[in-house]
Amino acid sequence: MEVIPADIETVVFEKSRLNKAKLLTAGFQEVNGTFVVSLPFHDGQFRADLTVHEDGEVEGTVVETDLEEVYLPLRVASLTSPFVLQVRQEYMDLLEDIRAEAFDEQLFRGSQANRILSWIEGELGDSHDCPFEKYPENVVCRVPGSQKWYAIFLYVEREKLGESKAQGSVDILNLKQEEGEVEKLICESGILPAYHMNKKNWVSVVLDDTLKDERIHALIRSSRNLVSGKTTPSASGEWILPANPSMYDLNSHFRRQKEILWHQPFSASAGDTVYIYLGKPVSAIVYQTVVLEAGLPVPSSWGGRYKKAMRLKLVKRYPEELLTMNVLRTFGVRSMHGAKKVTLELKKVIDSLSEIE
Repeated sequence: MEVIPADIETVVFEKSRLNKAKLLTAGFQEVNGTFVVSLPFHDGQFRADLTVHEDGEVEGTVVETDLEEVYLPLRVASLTSPFVLQVRQEYMDLLEDIRAEAFDEQLFRGSQANRILSWIEGELGDSHDCPFEKYPENVVCRVPGSQKWYAIFLYVEREKLGESKAQGSVDILNLKQEEGEVEKLICESGILPAYHMNKKNWVSVVLDDTLKDERIHALIRSSRNLVSGKTTPSASGEWILPANPSMYDLNSHFRRQKEILWHQPFSASAGDTVYIYLGKPVSAIVYQTVVLEAGLPVPSSWGGRYKKAMRLKLVKRYPEELLTMNVLRTFGVRSMHGAKKVTLELKKVIDSLSEIE
């Protein structure tokens, strides 16, 4: 028996979002977290038993009312008699009416693509447009003023993305990134070399919830800043320095004393704030320190590797699970190779933290 390849309900509701209030108004009953309804059609000869799940998935069964049996010809592609086609069409019309009455329209098929576009419009204040008449699902967001694209939503077959064993299609988001960062970014699950864009400074983000929304938000901000010619704003006098925990045990040091002599890789001044980021396996900012003195001579025991030193005093210790690398990326710090300035976004997050001893 040849079954229709595309599920009827999936086709009808693919760009719709569940609206519980509308479902109840439309006559659905809530049962154990799902919504159910039975509706007669074709002069009562058939009944559609419908179930809508919490995630918006719609399941339907068409029953012949005289026999109380499932009407199997509905989903058999080879059966195309006038009667079968009429029943099939009436069922699809019924589903279309329910979609119009009890669901909200969405621009994209995937929930993450819709969430991300909503975030762009709400958080960044940028609208979208569809410049490709033949491809209405291809949506772009532009930098105000210059009208240059910084985010391009596409609906692409997974096979074209290099996923040879994957089936179906998926929403993706093309974003511009710094050329030196692209090679690192595409090592992350969910980020691929750009589809139909310059692969040196663009990437494609797969919008199937592989990446968290917050991570994608950070990539979008980076793309927007690059396209608009802006740099990520940073906080004055606040820095992040990486430290290798396998080379020196800072936990033990700060238990013994609150001050430490550190190499000075940037133009520091007394009173500046320095956050110390511990590398793997911690991968998080763990210490907040203040610069007591800067521009100090480097001890000879350091072997001439550094030109200047600074004296830091411990101010605060953070739990290792708090300011992780994923959080830093979300707020504009893309990597921790060398000293980095604290972005204004990250500073707001740190300032909002309650006092941690």
